[in-house]
Amino acid sequence: MALTVDDVEHLHESIKKLLEAWMRIKLIFQKAFGEGPITPEHENAYLQLKSEVSRLYRMVSDRLPRGLAFEGDKMMEMLKNAMTMEHLSNQGAAERQNYYAGWHRIYLKITRALGALEVMKSGYYPHMHRDRLRSKEPVKKK
Repeated sequence: MALTVDDVEHLHESIKKLLEAWMRIKLIFQKAFGEGPITPEHENAYLQLKSEVSRLYRMVSDRLPRGLAFEGDKMMEMLKNAMTMEHLSNQGAAERQNYYAGWHRIYLKITRALGALEVMKSGYYPHMHRDRLRSKEPVKKK
């Protein structure tokens, strides 16, 4: 299904918010993996952030074209496994690296989707371009 201008605008804003929330998740990981104490306020903020990411993902998951998908299911699984900051702080070095690597992979894919939507927002729609090219007759060689 082709995206409309309104779809692109809405998806662009939602993915932008999701990316901002995802970047805050990395800050949570850094805090949890650091040396400082984890307070109940930190835990509460983390749980609220997880809820925000989940809500934003649900908003875009059904409307995002397949070519712009960004492994949202893996993102949700990662957050499900990272139950609390206290749980994260108890992880070993290898697990911590896995969290960072997973976070980074998803970050790259979200930024790729955001970039594609920004291009579409500026007026270039790949599906419309392909349709236009298909409708033209092939160039004849002399």
